[in-house]
Amino acid sequence: LDIEGVRQQSVSDALRADNQAKESYKQIGDADINRNSTNGFGDNRTSSVVACEKTFMMPRENGTGAKEGEDERMLNGGESGGATVVASNEEASEKDKLAQKEVEVKFISSPNGDARIDIEVENQQTFSGMTKEELMKYANDPFWVRLRWLLFVLFWGLWVAMLLGSFYIIYDAPKCSAPVPLSWWQQGPLIEIDETQYESQVETIAQYGAKGVVYRLPANETYFIDSDSVKEKLEKLIATFRSKKIEVVIDITPNFVTAEDPLYKLALEKGPNDPASKAFVWNDRATLPNWLSVTETGSAFKPVTASHAILSQFGPGRFDLQLNETIAKEKLKSVLKTLIVYGFRGVRLANAKHFIINNSGNEEAMPSAEVNKALTMVDYGFWTHTKTTYVPGLGALFNELAGVVHGELQENGFLSVTEDILRPEVFAFNGTLPIDIPLYGNIEYDLREANSSNVTRKLRHDIENTYKAISTYQTCCGGKPWLQLRYNNASLQYLGASEYTIFNFLLPGVPLLALDVLTANGVSKETIETLETFRATPSFQHGQFAVYNDANASAIAYIRLKSGNPGYFVALNLDPNQEKVADFSGIPGIGAELTVVLISNNYAVSGVAVKTKVPVNAVHLSPKSALIATYVPTK
Repeated sequence: LDIEGVRQQSVSDALRADNQAKESYKQIGDADINRNSTNGFGDNRTSSVVACEKTFMMPRENGTGAKEGEDERMLNGGESGGATVVASNEEASEKDKLAQKEVEVKFISSPNGDARIDIEVENQQTFSGMTKEELMKYANDPFWVRLRWLLFVLFWGLWVAMLLGSFYIIYDAPKCSAPVPLSWWQQGPLIEIDETQYESQVETIAQYGAKGVVYRLPANETYFIDSDSVKEKLEKLIATFRSKKIEVVIDITPNFVTAEDPLYKLALEKGPNDPASKAFVWNDRATLPNWLSVTETGSAFKPVTASHAILSQFGPGRFDLQLNETIAKEKLKSVLKTLIVYGFRGVRLANAKHFIINNSGNEEAMPSAEVNKALTMVDYGFWTHTKTTYVPGLGALFNELAGVVHGELQENGFLSVTEDILRPEVFAFNGTLPIDIPLYGNIEYDLREANSSNVTRKLRHDIENTYKAISTYQTCCGGKPWLQLRYNNASLQYLGASEYTIFNFLLPGVPLLALDVLTANGVSKETIETLETFRATPSFQHGQFAVYNDANASAIAYIRLKSGNPGYFVALNLDPNQEKVADFSGIPGIGAELTVVLISNNYAVSGVAVKTKVPVNAVHLSPKSALIATYVPTK
């Protein structure tokens, strides 16, 4: 047993940091063990016991040997588990007590007489901290009291700040508002009805899923809607379709009054200088300008007195109103309000370009060189009509009229026109187009006259230009104008009704057509129902729109797509004789495979039907046919 090495190791581990003197131990000799008949530990035992334990009896030395009488013994640390050396005739000092808590020495004997010593230094393994009694001495110390309050306030202050901060982040984050659903008049379709037949058509119109019908009021009745006969007729019309939950739109012709109108009679009685007469366009018979009638041959002015004539462009007994004059404007506003009270939810205005007249009395300018050479100076189409059409001020006038309609109906109603506006910038007002569903563009013309060799490129160009021009404006309610996609039987002189309808229905806008376009041309109710289902999807209502030609420009197609939803692919072959195998793989983001969901009546490709999958780079299209397919967009 290397007692000296173990002794030095135990002393090294037990030393405190205050540079106390190093302690070492040596084996106690027999003489010391037997001195005073004791074993060195203050008890009387036999020599055999003493001999067994003499190995553990060691006096303390301080480098010069142990002094006589300074017997020391190594004690177990008791309850604390520590170990120290205590003089037999002295009480343990505070330092020794601490040492008892810090070092634990274990002696383990073996059968061959050797011993193994395990020493564990407690303060190298754990830190017990202060006791409760020691801590309580500082509980009411001012410094610690202030520190505790400071930390308490800081903790809850930071917690509340983080909570408020999270609320602010949520409040201030960019809003991703849900897309506004399309109004009933944007969803469509709208069906034009005839006054004499609509009662027998109600059930069929409902079966085709029409959201509204359009009724054209006879022009001469526009300013007599409060008469008993007209009022009764209109209320019956509304009640008939309301029973099927179909809204009613009315077409009126507000740019002239008849000779029976009270305002005209008052103006005629008072003469051209009376305030009531400002509603009409007067001129001296001796200096009449060269304005021509729209519906008759000859001058647009009709003599009403021996020296004066009044503008009458639209036939006998009809006198044009100057609708930018307050008295005429208020007359029209009164009509709009009355129609809304009756229950109409949309109003279309006829002859919109004629609402304001430039009453300067000047001659019409000579036409440009592009005028039809077959026309002469007595023909209405020969002249430019800059004094009677598209006169500045139409935008402000329509803005006021739209304010009346939307002031009563909000988003549930609309104001529109019955003819192509041709020049949307004239109807614009401060960056808005106060016509909710304008009729504009050459789409209907291109599909009707689609017999040229370059028709697919021209159709794509006209579609893109139409939507580009309209999309630059906002409506007075903040949305975008919604195009009228109007067609009738005359539009079908080239394409069949099925092909025209399938291609037309998913364009951005509302289809507007007569009922016999569907019933007389074999367009089934199931086809219209399917198309209306497509129009109700997010890809149609809120998705992007883009039009393309195939790789050879032999066919035309467009897509409707909203992120996170299937895309819709609509293709049309305008060739009357040849089947096309069109490659549309150049469309950005389109999937490699299309799933056919609807085909037109003329589609007759072997092996292709609804639910068939076709490759996007080889879409087979029969002559003069159309199809709709869905696809999964690529990222």
